[in-house]
Amino acid sequence: MTLSVIIPYFNPDSNPELERLLIRAIKSASDNLSGVCEYELIVVNDGSPSDPDISSTSDSIRYIRREHGMLGAARNTGIENSAGQLITFLDADDLYFPNSLAPCIKAMEDTGIDLLGFGMKWITDNGTDIQATNSKPVFGKPVSGNVYMRSHNLFGSACRYLIRSSLIKDNGLRFMENAYKEDEEFTPRMMHFSKRYFETAFPVYAYCIRKGSIITDDSKQMTEAKSADTLKALSHLLEFRQEHRSEPHEGLDRKISYLAMDHIRVTLRRNDWRTAIEEQTKALASMGLFPLQCENASLGFRFYSTLSRSKAGLRILNLAEKFYK
Repeated sequence: MTLSVIIPYFNPDSNPELERLLIRAIKSASDNLSGVCEYELIVVNDGSPSDPDISSTSDSIRYIRREHGMLGAARNTGIENSAGQLITFLDADDLYFPNSLAPCIKAMEDTGIDLLGFGMKWITDNGTDIQATNSKPVFGKPVSGNVYMRSHNLFGSACRYLIRSSLIKDNGLRFMENAYKEDEEFTPRMMHFSKRYFETAFPVYAYCIRKGSIITDDSKQMTEAKSADTLKALSHLLEFRQEHRSEPHEGLDRKISYLAMDHIRVTLRRNDWRTAIEEQTKALASMGLFPLQCENASLGFRFYSTLSRSKAGLRILNLAEKFYK
């Protein structure tokens, strides 16, 4: 079994701290995989002005430079240059928990499944809370991606999956480029095509909460960009669903509805939520996604849907979201 780990890297200001985090990510991957399987670490420099010094980190690195196209474009470049039977994505400021990948790789090898989801935990900036676990992963029965999405809230991040490369390449899957929310558009389509999916809560991926990252940037410009790209992702998913109407797609329907609800939730947390929510619900309505509806929805979704249809209900939800935030 061979594995390609795709690591996008963007450092527009040549910040030494970002280079340090990249080296940490590379070492965490090589420490996990050495002696476990054949692997390649594909570092994609997404238009950074300078090259990081990673010459001493691993002998299994393939380094590729490309013009800046944001995270999705860098991952696409990695996919197109990958040779592994399995693919996984690692952001340059994150890392893997020690000795965590091996049992997941073995599970994929033993069972022949095409997709495996593993646990993700948030860590602090300095990463001092990284520790190996003595527990072993417990896997449920394999199900199709459609069946899984029918009853589960699909976690969007593409980094929490081991993916058989044929699942991506045979179905022509690629990320949105020059956009945020690329995971939310990619992962449901990948899951839709999956015929045998395993999941475990076993912690593999350590997600670093870092000041200045895309996730923590709450500036008005970034907020508007993320909002626009969420609508773009929803539009793409609706087009994808239409193309695959002849296939079972109840799970995809549910994911689209829940993503629309999440978009409303994020909008209600904004300081300008009163004007923003009117604009965003109109946009969702034009796509047929508002008022919120879902046949396989939870009680919580239905409650949220009911409140979101009136100004008074939206005010209640705004207060709840501020408390939640």
